[in-house]
Amino acid sequence: MIAGREGLALRKSNGGLQYSFPGDSETLRLVNRWVGLERRCCPFLTFTVISTGGNEQMILRLTGSEEAKAFLLRELRMNIDRIGY
Repeated sequence: MIAGREGLALRKSNGGLQYSFPGDSETLRLVNRWVGLERRCCPFLTFTVISTGGNEQMILRLTGSEEAKAFLLRELRMNIDRIGY
């Protein structure tokens, strides 16, 4: 696991990164809204949201080419450094 906080977790996956979020309806709505915005500026990424019934953990996978994975890791490092994680 790269990072985790209050129900959030981040792991490297084969094709990129995998985020875990609480599975409540509001978080699902926010993640889907974010994906809708991000896919406009990052067409080189594939966004996959996995959600099962109830409030079970939700998964967001961001995958792509080797260049896309390098981009994700750079962005992740910058954001973690910025918030002091």
